[in-house]
Amino acid sequence: MKKLFAIILLSVLFFAFKVSAANAAGCTPVYGGGETCPGYSYSIQKLVQRPGKGGGDFVNNLSINDAKYNPSQNVTFQVTLKNTGSNTIPTITVTDVFPKYLSFVSGPGNFNAKTKTLVFSVASFKPGQSVTYTIVGKILDEAGLPKDEGVICQLNQATATDSSGVVNSSSSQFCLQKQVLGETTKGGLPVMPAPEITTTPATGPEMLPLALLVPGALGGLLLRRRSKRSLITGGEK
Repeated sequence: MKKLFAIILLSVLFFAFKVSAANAAGCTPVYGGGETCPGYSYSIQKLVQRPGKGGGDFVNNLSINDAKYNPSQNVTFQVTLKNTGSNTIPTITVTDVFPKYLSFVSGPGNFNAKTKTLVFSVASFKPGQSVTYTIVGKILDEAGLPKDEGVICQLNQATATDSSGVVNSSSSQFCLQKQVLGETTKGGLPVMPAPEITTTPATGPEMLPLALLVPGALGGLLLRRRSKRSLITGGEK
């Protein structure tokens, strides 16, 4: 009987704690599981800086046709969170996963080198509030990049989860360029070897048809001389 009473008491306390936590986050438990959180809304935006001297502007993505980074160069990102709802969000946790050829340099929170993941959070996020975080990564040196790829594009994604479990994500793409083995460079751009041009000498195949006409011309002259002799001989008879 005591065990049953203890189980019931623990169940009541657990439910009360869950309801209290949900109410603290502005959420209401839903029958059958889960919860609804009216007035909860936020956005996340991930931007990448254009490469250039002193740093360029921040854009959503850099395509293969845009300016490219070089090996061993730093890449700067911005992650912006904004509370677009009417309630204060107790906590938003952001997970930023670094791509294969990008190492961590600086940023908020904690970085796990094994999973290449940066995790940070913002607390007591008030309605209308906006906060921007700067994250810096470094492209691997040329020895750590594929030898047979001149241009490599990478995607860096950030995923945010708030107290009520709402998940939003945003990503930015950038491209890097390296010299492919066997190529030469001019002005920092890859230059393909000049095509080999073969020229035909003046005595080449074009002269062959003319050469074949020579024996025919000589034969015509011989026939003409013989016909003249025949006419002269015939005249004497």
